[in-house]
Amino acid sequence: MKLNLLFNCLSALLFMSACGDAKKTEEEQPMHINDTAKIDEGDLALIENTTSPLSETNPLLGFYVGGFIADIKDESKLPMYMNKINISVDSIKNDILFGHSVVAGNNRPFKGNILQKENIYTAQVKEPGDDKYDGVFTFTIDANEKTLSGTWTANDKKLPVTKRNYNLKQREFRYDPSKQIVIDYRIEIYDPHSVGKDVAEIVTSDAAQHNASTETLKKEDVENMYKRDLEIMRNAIYARHGYTFQNRQMRYFFDTEVDWYIPVSTNITKELTELEKQNIKLIKSYEDYASAYYDGFGR
Repeated sequence: MKLNLLFNCLSALLFMSACGDAKKTEEEQPMHINDTAKIDEGDLALIENTTSPLSETNPLLGFYVGGFIADIKDESKLPMYMNKINISVDSIKNDILFGHSVVAGNNRPFKGNILQKENIYTAQVKEPGDDKYDGVFTFTIDANEKTLSGTWTANDKKLPVTKRNYNLKQREFRYDPSKQIVIDYRIEIYDPHSVGKDVAEIVTSDAAQHNASTETLKKEDVENMYKRDLEIMRNAIYARHGYTFQNRQMRYFFDTEVDWYIPVSTNITKELTELEKQNIKLIKSYEDYASAYYDGFGR
C-alpha cells in the first residue's frame, strides 16, 4: 500500500511538472508576425518625416495640359493671348510640391507648399526668378476630376502679359510617329505685324498630305509647296516629340490647331529618328526658297 501511495505521489509530481513545462514552452513561443507588417528603419524614417498623406505613387503626379490665357496684358506690346502650357507635378515631399512648367519655348522648375482639403489640393509655387519670364503659380488640383486650375503672376511687371489663368486636364505624353495633323480649311498664321495688310500667310491641307515621321519624302512631294506648309510639315516632326516652340507662328499653329500636341521639352534633337532627320534636311532645302504668301484671292 505504501508502494502504491508512493507511486501515485510520483505520478502526480511528474504530471504537474509536465504541465508546467508545456505551459512554459507555450508562453515562450514567439508570436507569428506577417513579414509585410514589419516596420524597418526606412519605414520609421518615412513615417517620422512625412506629414502629408501624399506619396510618390500619388495619382496627382503627372502632366496637366491646356490653354495659358492672357488675363492682364499690355496691348501695345503685341501680347500672345494664348499658349499651350504643360504644368508637370513631379514629386511631393513633406507638403512641398516640386515640378516644372513647359510653355512658349521655356522649361522652368518650381517649388512651393501644397495643402489638402478632402479631394482638393491647393498649391503656391515659385519659379527660380533668374529668368525674365519667371513668376508665381497659384493653383488647385481636383483629385477626382484630374484637373489643375489657377493663375500665374509674372515677377516682371513690364512684360506684355503679367497675369494668366488656366484650367488644365491631366494628360499622358507618348511619342507616336503616326500622329497626323488635320487641316480641313485654310488657317491664317497669327502675325500681329501683318494686321491691315492685303496679304497673309496661310496653312493649307498640303501641309498635312505627308507624315514626315513615317514616310520617306521625295523632292516631288515638296517642291511645289508654299513656305508655311513646308514649315508646318517639318515642325510636325518636332511636335510629335513634344518640342515646345519658341517661334511664335509655329507655336500659334500647334498650340491652337493640334489637339494631341503636348509641349514637354526644349531639346529633342537626340530623339529624332534617322528617317526624320533625312526628311527635315529635304524639307528645309525647299523651305528656304519657297514662296511665302497668298494674296487676297487665294493661291
